[in-house]
Amino acid sequence: MQLTRMTYAEDDGLLRLYADDGTEGWAPGVPSPLAEALIDACQPVLVGQSPWERDRLWQACRAAGQRAELAPAAWGHVDIALWDLLARAQGLPLFRAMGGFRDRIPIYRVGSETRDADVVVAEAEAARAEGALGYGLQAVCAEATPDLLRAIRSEVGADFRILCDGGQRFDLEDALRIGRALEAIDGHWFAEPLRDGDVGRLQKLSDALSLPVVAGAFMGDSMPSGTRALSTRAVDRLRVNALDVGGLTAALKLARGAEALQMNCEIHSRSPYGLYASAHVMGAVRNAELLAVGALPDGFEPLTLSEGYLQLPAEPGLGLRLAGGGRA
Repeated sequence: MQLTRMTYAEDDGLLRLYADDGTEGWAPGVPSPLAEALIDACQPVLVGQSPWERDRLWQACRAAGQRAELAPAAWGHVDIALWDLLARAQGLPLFRAMGGFRDRIPIYRVGSETRDADVVVAEAEAARAEGALGYGLQAVCAEATPDLLRAIRSEVGADFRILCDGGQRFDLEDALRIGRALEAIDGHWFAEPLRDGDVGRLQKLSDALSLPVVAGAFMGDSMPSGTRALSTRAVDRLRVNALDVGGLTAALKLARGAEALQMNCEIHSRSPYGLYASAHVMGAVRNAELLAVGALPDGFEPLTLSEGYLQLPAEPGLGLRLAGGGRA
């Protein structure tokens, strides 16, 4: 089997990768200008190659993307399409093609970026009512966040997980203030707290707080930066966005490295369309606890959420199915 071409369908935002036996691989949610740049950069290094040499092709696409001055998220889309194609060629759901650990993914609901207490309390109550395992407050203001955390805890009770995402907004002093407030309400973790991604300050914050500090945006697509932060315990858990680090291949490498150090690697997605890929990575690894779920992607048959878990699709590959139109 050899790769033959890449195409892009603007109407559904799908980057498609084809092999000569008719097998396809998809990457959803790709913006049109980026898709054109990706095809120009990566198609020449993929055509005529065997998709089974996945790691070598990832390295080649990474190099091609860097030469074209594309961000890591760009060639990450190509890597997703390649993994989708490989899993479909084997007739396996992607998480099983990656090794396989579970087919149900524990989830928490992501809140809105607001300081309105009524809004975040209502969101947290809705998350608990639907059976989600937790609620993630998006901290947008250091002064308002402690009161919001207390308000959420008083409404949802003691046995519901409350997580906080700092969105890389805060300096060390404000992050410590929020972290202490999280500790006081028995919060679950504090993600991406610092605006500058300074690993030294992350380590100071991790040392000062009893709850886990979870971060990964500081490393970009540099896997040595991620493993160095883990080995020095600069963070308690690494957080990996598969696109930001350059695809599923990189996400798996980082998750396996964290596992070797007996640490968690929490898989994250910034967009609804990245949810499919992130969920499959979590299905393939043991050392990830919770997947953030916000809005579900449009244009595809919905993913199944039930009693705090996302059910991974049983179809080969990512399991993407166009709403009302099937796979092809």
